[in-house]
Amino acid sequence: MTGISSLWEFLSRDAAFFGGPESPMLSWIGSFGIMLFFLWHIIRLRIDVSGAQRPFNHIRPILTTLADERGDVDHEQFTNHALVGFAPPAGQATSASTRIDCDDLHALESAMQKEPMFRQPWAQFRKTLLLEHVPWFVEPRIFSTRRAEEIFTQDTLLSHRVNLAFYSQLPSLVTGIGLLLTFLALFIGLSKLHADGHEIVGIQGLINGLAGKFLTSIVGLIAANLFTLIEKPMVFRLMNEHHSFLSLVDKLFPRKTMEQMLEQLTPMHRTRGGVRQTPGGELMERIGGMGMDSLAAPIAELTEAVRSLTRLKQGEQAAVQRTSAELPRVIRDEFTAPMRELNDSIHDLTASLKDMRLHRTETLDDLIGNLTDGRSEQRTSSDLSRTEGRRFWPKWPMVSSQQPIA
Repeated sequence: MTGISSLWEFLSRDAAFFGGPESPMLSWIGSFGIMLFFLWHIIRLRIDVSGAQRPFNHIRPILTTLADERGDVDHEQFTNHALVGFAPPAGQATSASTRIDCDDLHALESAMQKEPMFRQPWAQFRKTLLLEHVPWFVEPRIFSTRRAEEIFTQDTLLSHRVNLAFYSQLPSLVTGIGLLLTFLALFIGLSKLHADGHEIVGIQGLINGLAGKFLTSIVGLIAANLFTLIEKPMVFRLMNEHHSFLSLVDKLFPRKTMEQMLEQLTPMHRTRGGVRQTPGGELMERIGGMGMDSLAAPIAELTEAVRSLTRLKQGEQAAVQRTSAELPRVIRDEFTAPMRELNDSIHDLTASLKDMRLHRTETLDDLIGNLTDGRSEQRTSSDLSRTEGRRFWPKWPMVSSQQPIA
């Protein structure tokens, strides 16, 4: 208890530093703590943002060089069968469309693998790249089916390097700490007040250090505003680096939509006025003729295979139809004779059962008649013997069982 009382007395003691107002030691200690907390997080923010910007600074020169050498690609080059890959006429500069996309992809792949921050998102982005199917004499183009911002998101790249959510709430946290220490200082001053009879004791200690009790709130507000002024531009520069990276990746690998891929699959129709003659028209016609001649044999074989398969399918269907039509007749022809034999057998069995029943009935009637005649004869003979016995049997006088009364 003595230690707690001594600590409480030390924190509530008014003091003045650097020619400032008198304030409780709690306010001075809280103000120094707020400044240290502010400086610590400013340093941490600077280190985190610099670490997050470093991969962007390393990869940006390569992306910028590749994108500038490629140049802007016209929308028609995405959908039309443009003839690229040939040497341009003399005196004409090489266009960006004659560049080899596979070489650019290989160079960018090497640069991305050196940066741990881009390694995993780049592996996912590679799966969205589409290599254009073109003839052997045309250099294939590489397109992307998804935008770079869908893969290289802010959360994927920066969430594990810079805690932007915490730094955005840090000014409110510093302000709240300053207000809390101010209310504690006021609580210490008010705790000294007590009534001693008709007098209030301790009001001098409250009034003397009243101005200094708001020191922590003032320092907290100043630190919160300074942190906001420093943090917002740093985060803004980091976001600009991220957006610049996304735009360069999209420029290097243009996005090809589903409509463009379907349009590319649709065969080109010639104009009604005939083929338009161009300086390279003869070369185009020759290449088109070569392509048609090379495709004629495979198309003929494919057509013949389709026709053979169609005939085979039709033959199978005809056989199934004939089988289904003849099946009832075959079943009827095959089962007529066995069914007739089965019916005859059933009739014979029924007649045999009837004969057996009649025979058994006659036998039973004869047996019953014989038994009846034998019984009648036995009864007649027994009646005769009983009559003769009565004739020769002596009659004994019946003696009364009653005694005479004396």
